[in-house]
Parts: sequence; structure tokens; C-alpha cells
Amino acid sequence: MALPVIFVFQEKYHGMNIQEFDTRCRTLFDSFLTFYSGWNAGQLRNVEIKRQHSLRVSALCEKLAVALGLGPEEIALARAIGLVHDLGRFPQLMKYNTFNDAVSVDHAALAVEELERGNLLQGLDPGVAQTVKTAVLFHNKLALPAHLPEQERLFSQILRDADKLDILEVITDYYQNRDREPNHTLTWELPAKGISEKVLQMLREEKPVEREWVKTQEDIKLMQLSWVYDLNFKPSYRILSQNRYVDKIFSVLPKRDEVYEVYRQVRIYVENKFMN
Repeated sequence: MALPVIFVFQEKYHGMNIQEFDTRCRTLFDSFLTFYSGWNAGQLRNVEIKRQHSLRVSALCEKLAVALGLGPEEIALARAIGLVHDLGRFPQLMKYNTFNDAVSVDHAALAVEELERGNLLQGLDPGVAQTVKTAVLFHNKLALPAHLPEQERLFSQILRDADKLDILEVITDYYQNRDREPNHTLTWELPAKGISEKVLQMLREEKPVEREWVKTQEDIKLMQLSWVYDLNFKPSYRILSQNRYVDKIFSVLPKRDEVYEVYRQVRIYVENKFMN
């Protein structure tokens, strides 16, 4: 069942409307990659990965907004936020030659800087502009701040769900492809084998696994399983279930008792979210 609309945009505001903002975002996005030129061959591959990711997240944001019963302006805003959420990745790659925030900068904060530097938010209703900045800034954080205004929380949650769902699509396709080339942005150049007890503990406690506890590629997979505990909407769980992301990740994990235990716990959790 679709959720009711949580807020209504200020119809009397005479600045840039949301449809215009959506169009401006698409224009900026298309020109942004031209501005950051001079990539080497390896960087070009990663630029294309992030370009395609941004387009898919934008489409997923739109899909979730429609499923939640939001209005045309809200759907356009969700779509626009999804498109620009990773703008920080391009200057990050240019300056640091990595997508690893831990050894460079927070790409979400850098995206907000790019939005402001490009005057993309100029002319928007101030509340809407703040919603865009909040959603982009917190899309990659472990959790949202406790006390966000409803509008900011809603669009932040839509973006966070869409971002996770697209990453799950990419990584499960990568795991299932036996002929794949190694992709260090997905494996983090960590050792292949080994499962950390702290990672298992957080899964048992139904908590998203914190990146600091991830020590191996098997830990990465378990962390990705734990994302089911940080989705916000029933339509998100429907997409998760339809695409069998949980099963696909489990299929490439070692078949140990403790792994089966957390997998079974995750499956039950998802089924309850999907069915209730």
C-alpha cells in the first residue's frame, strides 16, 4: 500500500520550480563529465561505472517515489537527487585517483560542494534546497541524524534505499560472473578469505555492519547482507526480494554454520518486512 504524501511543496514560491531543477540537474550532469576531462584509460572505466550508477539510482528514486504515492513535483525531486548524489566522485577520482573515501575525502560532502559551486540550488525554495543537500550529504553515512525534518528524512531515505539497491544489483552481478575481471572498487583490495566475529555479531544484532570492522572480501559480502536492516520502505524490500540479492550473496559465501545462521536470520527479516 502506498504511503500518504508527507508534505506539500510551497505552491506560492516564485523561484525555480522542481521540474526546472530536474532539468537543470540533467544539464549539469551531462556537462560535468566534459568539464572533468583528461582521464586515463583506467579512470575512464570508473567514470563510466559511476555515470551509469547515477542514472540507475535516479531511476530507482523515481520508482520508489511513485510506489510511495508521491506527487509529480516530489517524484521529479527524488529523480533529480538520485542523479546528482555522486557528483563528488568525479573530482575525487581526478584529484586522488580513487573512490576510497578513507584515503581521500568524503565524496558526499564533496558532492554538496559541487552543487553549491555550480549554483545548482540557486533559485530553489530554501527548504527544498536544504532537502537536496541533506539527502546528498547523508546518503553514504551509517545512519541518518536522529532529528531531521520530515521532508529531509523522506528524500534521504529514498536516496539511501535506491543507492543500496543499485549497488546490490552491481555486486551480485559481479559475484555471479565467473569470467569477470577483478574490480578493486568492489573488493577494496582486501584479502579474499576470512570472516570477522564482529561482523557476524552485528548481523546477529540486526545492525548494519560498520565499515571499520570489515577486514576481508567475505566480510564485505556479509556487510552487504546487513543492508537489509537499513532499508526504509516496503517497495524497497519488494525490489530486494524480486531480484534475490540476499540469496545471490549467500551463494558466494562459505557454507559455514555461522554464515547459514545469519543468512537464515536475514531471510526471515526480509520476508516479514515484505509480507507485513
